[in-house]
Amino acid sequence: MLLRFEEFTARPGRAAALQARLRAVPGGRLFGLWRAQIGASMNLVTRASLWPGEPPPAPERADPDVAALRLRVLRILARGETPPDPARGGIVTHRWFLLPAERVGEMVAITTEAWQGFEGDTGSEPLGLWQDRAEAAPAHVLLMTWYPSLAAWEQSRFWNAAAAGANQAQRARWGALFARRREMLLDTWVTVHGAEA
Repeated sequence: MLLRFEEFTARPGRAAALQARLRAVPGGRLFGLWRAQIGASMNLVTRASLWPGEPPPAPERADPDVAALRLRVLRILARGETPPDPARGGIVTHRWFLLPAERVGEMVAITTEAWQGFEGDTGSEPLGLWQDRAEAAPAHVLLMTWYPSLAAWEQSRFWNAAAAGANQAQRARWGALFARRREMLLDTWVTVHGAEA
């Protein structure tokens, strides 16, 4: 299973109209369709879809509302086949990691181990880890995570102190694992999206 990850830059004022036309993915399965809330242009519409084989190019490239399109094809490293339920609301973060290719396996192991306590402590749901097939050195890995709110995301940052009264019994363990993961990175960045799909 592969993830086709498309970032459409809409012409000014046309992002909502474009988003409405991007829901169909004939031959594939929609994983998510988002507009950014924090960290990216208000004209950006991101679509992720799952494909049993090689995904075709996006036919919407020729849409008159599309100013530019960045297309990536990613392979699943962990989870990655169950889309978020838009009825839950909340937010979905898209975090990119750049790291030496030889450390990807170690990074996946650390991340999935941390998830065991992180999910219960924060009420979040890591949706998956994927690796961009075209970016080998350094490796580009995408993590998508659902959070109940922006405040919940902020309280889940391992370098922050837990909020007063927060019940995060395993925070020291998953925080140490995420700190270890950060040490192997060359770079990382995140965008925050509404959980609409």
